[in-house]
Amino acid sequence: MVKPVPMVKASRNKPMWPFFTLVLVIVLGILLFTNQQRERKILTNLRRTLETAGDTRSQPTSVDAALDRLANTVHSDVSDEMPRRMVVAFDALSTGAVLVDADGVELLRNTQAQPYADGRHGDALIENVIQGRLHDALIGEVTDEELRLHGPPERVLLIVGSPLIEGGELLGAVVLVDDISEQQRLDQVRRDFVANVSHELRTPVGAMSLLAETLQGETDSDIIATFLDRIQAESARLGRLVDALLDLSRIEAGAEAQPIEVHLAAIVEESAVAVRAAAEDKNISLTLDLQQVPVILGDPAQLSSAVVNLFTNAIKYTDDGGTVSGRVVTHGQEIAIIIEDSGVGIPQRDVHRVFERFYRVDRGRDAKTGGTGLGLSIVRNVAVNHGGRVELTSQEGVGSTFSMILPTLADGAHEVPPVSKRPPLARTPGDNDE
Repeated sequence: MVKPVPMVKASRNKPMWPFFTLVLVIVLGILLFTNQQRERKILTNLRRTLETAGDTRSQPTSVDAALDRLANTVHSDVSDEMPRRMVVAFDALSTGAVLVDADGVELLRNTQAQPYADGRHGDALIENVIQGRLHDALIGEVTDEELRLHGPPERVLLIVGSPLIEGGELLGAVVLVDDISEQQRLDQVRRDFVANVSHELRTPVGAMSLLAETLQGETDSDIIATFLDRIQAESARLGRLVDALLDLSRIEAGAEAQPIEVHLAAIVEESAVAVRAAAEDKNISLTLDLQQVPVILGDPAQLSSAVVNLFTNAIKYTDDGGTVSGRVVTHGQEIAIIIEDSGVGIPQRDVHRVFERFYRVDRGRDAKTGGTGLGLSIVRNVAVNHGGRVELTSQEGVGSTFSMILPTLADGAHEVPPVSKRPPLARTPGDNDE
């Protein structure tokens, strides 16, 4: 709980609850002003403050409405409980807050800001910035500073100081310490995503434009046919990219359908059939080993998308005549879908990044195969949506093993009928027919 410091100006005999109200309104106003995208968080804080202040009406739906109701609630309540409620409300803020009077004497420091006063190293740096913002605020200046702590973990804090002025009188100052690390990370992800999408769309669109321009006035039928084939290929690549973006957007938003019981062995077998032609084109042996495993609750469409992407990725990065295998095995209360290949492998420096959107280990190979750079990101998001995870082991020149690990049903009572070990789905090297 927040620990109030005794007022040194008690002789003024002024009630403190209007002061606390002014501070709270300014605090929430600063938070809203410094980042409009956080309006929902501010509204949540205001709703919590109103509840603490004893407001039992339906929750306000906007920040303006909440601020108006807070002011009305405070001015209509002159009981002795109001100061205590306002102090509790300060403590409920998710942002660190430090309040001083006009002489710089600390009046309040909520729970979130307490570690900075007693801390060392990074926390001590934060406290130094807090004191600097308080000093500036007490001379009437509104200031802010972004403080980056390299950690680990790395943190970015926005520290804002503001004077508290009412009727031309300086009542004190307040400093807010807001951890914006996650917000900055998401902003960077968003910027990278926009840049990558722009780049990925520009490539096929630019190629089609150039090819179409070259065709103008061309009379040689062979050249025309060749260029039309290339335009068709670039158009198909663009279509795959758009489809992958739509799939990823839908999957990242969470499962749309009600989860149902899913037989993962069937999902893997159907996915292998879907990529069989691609394996045959490269003379890759595609085999399955599907054990008797419990069913899971999930979205069959999402799971199929993930497994197809795992198989497609394995085939893409396996040279002609190689092998790709799929297994479904049980480990305790989890089921693992394991896709293994004898491909080129992934450098260790890239292993932890291959599930990022648009990240490519070998851009040259992706350009030749028409990859979108989104397949493994889809796999990761599907696994997360189903309460699972993805794991990867790889060795350059030897191959890679991708595992999508999912939880079984809680009771573990439902099981799929036994599935026998199946023969290869694609031709092995040297086969002439199916």
